[in-house]
Amino acid sequence: MSLQSEITTWRDAYDETGIGTHNPAYIGSILAVNGNYYTGNGIYDPSAAAPTYEIYDFNWYAGQGIDSNTSFGGKYLLYSESGFSWDTTYNSAIGSYSFVTNGSLDNLYLGYNPTSDTGVAPAASTLTTFDAYEPLLVVSGFDIAVDAVASSVFGVADGNSAISVSNSTFSGILANASLYDSATLNSAVIYSLAFDNTDISAFEFVLDNYLGSLGVDIDTATWAQIDTALADTGVSIAYYDEAGDYASGGVITEALASAAAVESDLLLAA
Repeated sequence: MSLQSEITTWRDAYDETGIGTHNPAYIGSILAVNGNYYTGNGIYDPSAAAPTYEIYDFNWYAGQGIDSNTSFGGKYLLYSESGFSWDTTYNSAIGSYSFVTNGSLDNLYLGYNPTSDTGVAPAASTLTTFDAYEPLLVVSGFDIAVDAVASSVFGVADGNSAISVSNSTFSGILANASLYDSATLNSAVIYSLAFDNTDISAFEFVLDNYLGSLGVDIDTATWAQIDTALADTGVSIAYYDEAGDYASGGVITEALASAAAVESDLLLAA
């Protein structure tokens, strides 16, 4: 069992067919920094001035892809300790959009939907909850990996720097790339998770390239080899046979997520 095989298994279970019909309900759900829950098209702040489309700044962003026949599917969760901003701007002169982001995606969680929530996007009561008896992949310090890959692969400052979609490598990991002029690597991570219509998802690309820079092959490395390579980097990748082994009841709490983010920051600074 490798990291790549676990990612492949998760993506196989993650069914976002519905979003291809342009149903905004599938875009996901957030817990905003203002403390409110929003889902689907409601994650956009209606007070934003055109031609900018602003998602409410959030601490949590979650989405799930449920197979309608089995009521089971993959679920992702992103945590930003200080809050994350994601805007879309439209340039009428060239007829395309750009993604603009600010903040960091500190932790990434990949698991499976709880049996109590089989909707097209996570409900408020189960936003940060996974099926406690199904596997969970936890990436702490994910922002560190994103920034490093943005710099080493795309030659930009960090995960919030604009990358031209004319870059074929970048367009290959950005969902619906033909609609965009530029985007950030952070935005590609979220957007490609939501749509799941690229051969390689942006988060997968980040992990593959970050580990590769440390001499680790995502396809063949053991978990022990990954742990050794990541020592003192501020990034950790952990696999749990059951989400309940990591978080009681499969519920990722603010305290648990924040502690992981702080630990990553301290390791990086050491």
